[in-house]
Amino acid sequence: MRGVTAQVYENGRRLALGAGATAVEWIGSEALFALSDGAVVACGRESEPRRIQAHDGVILSAALHPDGKRIVTGGDDGVVRSVRPDGTVSTLAELHKWVDHLAASSASGVIVAGAGKDAVVFKGDAESHRFAHPSTIGGLALDVKGRRLAVSHYGGATLRLALAPDDKGNVLKWAGSHLAITMSPDADYVVTAMQENALHGWRLPEKTDLRMDGYPAKTKSFCWDKRGRWLATSGANAAIVWPFAGKLGPQGKPPLQPGERQALVTAVAFHPQEEVLAIGYSDGAAILVRFADNMGMELDEPGEGAVTALAWSPDGKEIAIGDEAGRGAIVGV
Repeated sequence: MRGVTAQVYENGRRLALGAGATAVEWIGSEALFALSDGAVVACGRESEPRRIQAHDGVILSAALHPDGKRIVTGGDDGVVRSVRPDGTVSTLAELHKWVDHLAASSASGVIVAGAGKDAVVFKGDAESHRFAHPSTIGGLALDVKGRRLAVSHYGGATLRLALAPDDKGNVLKWAGSHLAITMSPDADYVVTAMQENALHGWRLPEKTDLRMDGYPAKTKSFCWDKRGRWLATSGANAAIVWPFAGKLGPQGKPPLQPGERQALVTAVAFHPQEEVLAIGYSDGAAILVRFADNMGMELDEPGEGAVTALAWSPDGKEIAIGDEAGRGAIVGV
């Protein structure tokens, strides 16, 4: 279809998406790429690409819907929509502000959209309630059970029970502007990316502060391994992977730095079962690194734009890669 072409090669499929990728999610054997022109491209290694127009403008955020059969997308048109691989598009809400952030949980059925200062909570496809924050939301994260919501903003982060409309919030304070946010699988740690090229974290429930700095660029991509022992981050010429085993987490411990190249790391994604990390770079290249022996494997060669979307298939046998120049790939590993 218009703007999308596909080329099959030895271990995967290369795509010309027609616009930059802002996110990618998997539904079964197909990857759904959210694009900067408001479209979603659905494609698998065995299925032809389909272009689905979802928004009038850029898709800023995307997440897998709790039912696992569609994705939820947020755009600069102020609308939250769900998109199915068959092309069905439904409107969940018109929020009238850029929907910069989305988080969703299959465990609790919760969807949370970040628009301006509000975290808008949906149960099913209907809005349930909103949590207001002191400044514009920098990021959203749900724990693995989908019950605890972490929201970053200026001056720190706020934790709440997502489905409790009257929860006033547990504030984690640290001066400065907090952007992307993540929560460890065991919910013992909350980590944010700061404006000044550093990470700040808190160990819960004591709210012990953790400082992780030395980055040459801002961290925009986080990923925990399945067991929560490692947190991989972007923002340097290698993936910076912090150890979180033990009571003090990364305090006093050096990070691993796999995949060092001349280009900056822009995206990271841990394999769903193994200690294998996919790394995407500012020059469009992508590699795999296996922690057991530090062995690497090339996934994609350099292109014309930074890798902006990176996600493993649920079975860990394929990985989807998208970049800001409109190049996509689905690679078998």
